[in-house]
Amino acid sequence: MADWTGRRILRELSDQTLRQKILTTFFRKGDDHARHLAIAALSASLRFRPDTLRKAAAERKAELLASRLSAPEFEETFDNALMVYHTSDAKEMLGAFLDQWHIPHVDGSIEVDEYQPPTPEAVDQAVALLRERFPIRDIAVYLATAGLLMGVSIPEWRAATWPAADKLASEL
Repeated sequence: MADWTGRRILRELSDQTLRQKILTTFFRKGDDHARHLAIAALSASLRFRPDTLRKAAAERKAELLASRLSAPEFEETFDNALMVYHTSDAKEMLGAFLDQWHIPHVDGSIEVDEYQPPTPEAVDQAVALLRERFPIRDIAVYLATAGLLMGVSIPEWRAATWPAADKLASEL
């Protein structure tokens, strides 16, 4: 299976409702610099004035950003949006998975430098335990995102989470 990218996660694993929620969260809770870069790129791509986009509601900006899912120049923005969503609106689920994997955290934020990433077996066990508590689509998006973001510096995350995300994608 192909690697999970931010664009692919939002296109293939997220439905329209979840995608809108993720991207709206980015415009409400993302850091100022990332939001300003996204607005500048959107205004150039859509040929809108930056001020027009800055004044738009977060939901409208999210809709416009979603319309750019096929544009590779927004990949970093989509990655950032997934991170912001999971560390804010979805931190209960994030924390539940980290608890299952015995990774120390505070509200989903890993608090130690040295820890053991989950194994594929641990990921499958956590999914089995948590699928009654959280929607399967949300779990798939989280696992693909965890591999994407954590796997940059620790490849074991991708080896553990992406196969589970692939399995869950077939259930959606």
